[in-house]
Amino acid sequence: MSKLYDLVTEAEDIHEEFEVVPTTDYEYLYVPQESMVTSERVKVGSKNDTYFMIYRKIMEYYLKFLREEMYPYATRTLGNEIEFLSIVLESGDFVVFEGDEKKVNMPMPRAIASVHTHPGVCLFSHKDIETADSLFIKGYVVIAVMNNQCVSIFLREGVYTEEDRNVLKDLREKVKKSKTMNDLISAYKGLSFPNFLKFYSFQLI
Repeated sequence: MSKLYDLVTEAEDIHEEFEVVPTTDYEYLYVPQESMVTSERVKVGSKNDTYFMIYRKIMEYYLKFLREEMYPYATRTLGNEIEFLSIVLESGDFVVFEGDEKKVNMPMPRAIASVHTHPGVCLFSHKDIETADSLFIKGYVVIAVMNNQCVSIFLREGVYTEEDRNVLKDLREKVKKSKTMNDLISAYKGLSFPNFLKFYSFQLI
């Protein structure tokens, strides 16, 4: 995940500076001109996949991490309602913090991905959505919430745009106003972002 994160971060910089979409083989980035080579990770040439696919690859690795490493914590949360927060740092290392009953909160560093466990439904609360907004501004790619059955994910598949942020803020207000489970589910139904932010829900088992 760390290597892929470095690739996608450099690709974003190239895209912004040269207005060219780099392609990738997930080991290197490829650009059309030597003048666009910014490091040893960048080569002249072209591959089939654009760098936008790297974000999905990061999510695939992260889902594997959640199933293998975070499932036991989610099961513990189901039993005692104590939430856990995990962060995958830019180095590729990860940390897990124990919170309180039905909440976990701490200052968040720059990182690749984060997840926290829920004792109930695996949907983001309005506070979770506020946190997601601040983390995307910091450069996070994946933000998730999970229980021991399922996981919901906000995935950034490009730069975090103002248009996507506005939709996320609108979702936060709908979730905040939700009084019942049906209200909460309705807030997420048909959720769509105009640019690069995506919402996914997966079964863990």
